[in-house]
Amino acid sequence: MVKEIREWLKSGLDYAQGVALYERFGKSRIVLNALRRGASDFTRQKLREELTKFSQQDVAPPARACVVDTSVKRVDKTSVRVPVSPSVGQEVSTAPEHPERRTWYANRAYAHAQLELVGTDAERRELATSILAASEQITASYRAMEAPVEAAPGPDLAALADEGEVRRLLANLRPQRSKLKNRPDRASDLARVVAQITLLETKLKTRDGD
Repeated sequence: MVKEIREWLKSGLDYAQGVALYERFGKSRIVLNALRRGASDFTRQKLREELTKFSQQDVAPPARACVVDTSVKRVDKTSVRVPVSPSVGQEVSTAPEHPERRTWYANRAYAHAQLELVGTDAERRELATSILAASEQITASYRAMEAPVEAAPGPDLAALADEGEVRRLLANLRPQRSKLKNRPDRASDLARVVAQITLLETKLKTRDGD
């Protein structure tokens, strides 16, 4: 795996070949979906960063063999079970960790950091859509572990075209953003609202520029 990726990094960074490599070795569906949308400055940079991570993975050296005394020894004391209680303030979670949730958090944080760095509205819209998708996946993963309550689907902001509806949603979302900034326990909700505002504001800018 490492050899193929290093050869790709030295051979000219062909985009289609790089995407094929990520399909074989990458684990993030969100990143893969973004790469499949086509080559852009953002996706080329993301592809190179992800494959560079793989190229830097080294094979761990074999562990040293150690001699273990396997002879039977008499034990005079009977084992006693000692109950271990959690320390004060420590939360004990019995729910299993979702296997992809860490990746969704990382991809959302990366896309959020890129919002102010990209130069076009199209790239900002793409990033905002990625943030929304990651937030929805994170929320859905927690709901699936709690109660089987069906949540009403949110509006499809990417397909929204009515200017009046866009402005109405913005008027509702901006106060929410201000309130959530003071709630560190609701960082996930804040990221989703910021992404929605960014996407809607980009739509208005694009419409005004027409």
